[in-house]
Amino acid sequence: MQRKAFTLIELLVVIAIIAILAAILFPVFAQAKAAAKKTVCLSNTKQLGLSFMMYLADSDDVVVCNSGDTPPIPTTDTDSKSANFRSVAQWPWRIMPYLKNRQIFVCPSDPDPKSTWSGYDNNPNPTCDDAWGIPTPISVAPNSILVGYGGTDGSTSGCVDSNFSWMSAIPVQPYSAAPTPASTYLLADYGREFMDSWNINALRAANYTRVYNEDAPGGGAAQMGGAQATWLSRIQNPSVFRHTTGQNITFADGHSKYRQYGQITSGNDWIDGVHGTEGTELREY
Repeated sequence: MQRKAFTLIELLVVIAIIAILAAILFPVFAQAKAAAKKTVCLSNTKQLGLSFMMYLADSDDVVVCNSGDTPPIPTTDTDSKSANFRSVAQWPWRIMPYLKNRQIFVCPSDPDPKSTWSGYDNNPNPTCDDAWGIPTPISVAPNSILVGYGGTDGSTSGCVDSNFSWMSAIPVQPYSAAPTPASTYLLADYGREFMDSWNINALRAANYTRVYNEDAPGGGAAQMGGAQATWLSRIQNPSVFRHTTGQNITFADGHSKYRQYGQITSGNDWIDGVHGTEGTELREY
């Protein structure tokens, strides 16, 4: 009895068809995976925004603040495991009672949530020179104008010296300090420790510090100065963005949105070169 089998030509045709289908489908799968990560990150930033709102409700409408007198972080549930870890960066721990989960600070599209650019530090005994650490993986940062530095816990053994005296100029803020809460940035995907208008490109390309191990060019969204050529060249690299040429942002009223990098401004007319009131910062028009 004659046995039937595939010929070499038939096998090659089948293999070619599979290869073509794989070439078509793999990019689709990659896009679906990236979209899923963006959705998870957007949900995380939304939860962080809600925790800020709950903090407001429990604190007489005063925005959560950092502390210039560098008190110990009020928990040992950190990577440092230290009860003596002193830091200016108190905001994550002040909203933690409403979160109960440190993982929510991590964006799945952040290639290095333990980056020192974002303030990660697990040194159990930081000195006054490095009392800026955040001893947990973190991918987001707050608006440094709205979430100020000048709060104090009455610490008697912190770093109250000339290195930190400037913080009193950025004190605890009432919620009314946000000029328009629906367009004022509260927190977002970010490549540094605190958002500020001069370094707005660390928001527009949040993975820039991870990819190049250097700060994104400063100067606002208008990108003035000689760094413009470098910036324009490097933003052609898709890996500098967290989510397909954009980032997730939570606004001061608690809602969260995805924004492409070209839509993101600092809201400061002086450095953005856009219309608006000079001096307002980290908001959209």
